Amino acid sequence: MSSRAAAKESAPDFRGSADMRRRPLRELGLEGHQLYHLTFSCEPIVGEVVDFCPGGREKIVTDVDKEAWLKAALRYELVGGIEEAASSFRLGVGELAGAAHLALLSAPELIEAWSGRGDISDEDMRVWKMCTEVSAARSQQAGWLFDMLQSGDLRPERRRLLKFSTGSDRWPVDTRGFKFSIEPMDGGDSALPCAMTCGNMLQLPRFSTPEHLRDRLLKALELGKDLHLT
Repeated sequence: MSSRAAAKESAPDFRGSADMRRRPLRELGLEGHQLYHLTFSCEPIVGEVVDFCPGGREKIVTDVDKEAWLKAALRYELVGGIEEAASSFRLGVGELAGAAHLALLSAPELIEAWSGRGDISDEDMRVWKMCTEVSAARSQQAGWLFDMLQSGDLRPERRRLLKFSTGSDRWPVDTRGFKFSIEPMDGGDSALPCAMTCGNMLQLPRFSTPEHLRDRLLKALELGKDLHLT
């Protein structure tokens, strides 16, 4: 890696910030600096310099054309720079799943087959309950939970609970491999439920009423909403 590329690696990255468009480049330290100034090009960690336009590596970005540079840079990183890898990935998926089968699917159908559905229906809840292994120590609390998810106060929270417990809020189209479990944990009405996303497990304290379960679960979901679970 060249000294200039190394310097850019440590330079501030404003591409995802409104400052890039709102403030002059000089204020951001991206103009007039021998190493940090921007050009219409990209120097990958491995490989040759890529020009976004003819002679791009010699064309300095200014406040006048910085939006054009931003679009070109993002297009390269999100499209052009991964085109070869994406083509290889597409070829591999086609060989594994069958390109003829995939060609029959519309874009929404392919999204569902690949990552699941964005909604959880009443029928899905019935399947979810059937696929759940419940500890005898929490059978009563599990019954309250599924009743509220099916037709009670927790009905709008189905996706949030799925993400809290499994790491994904997408319901699988093919549920044959879906497993879920509800296990006990220490604590009573003041404790918060926990989850182990690696095992699709929800852990419930010894709640004494459905209301305590609902309130503490909602609190746990609220506290966990900003966690980027995967």
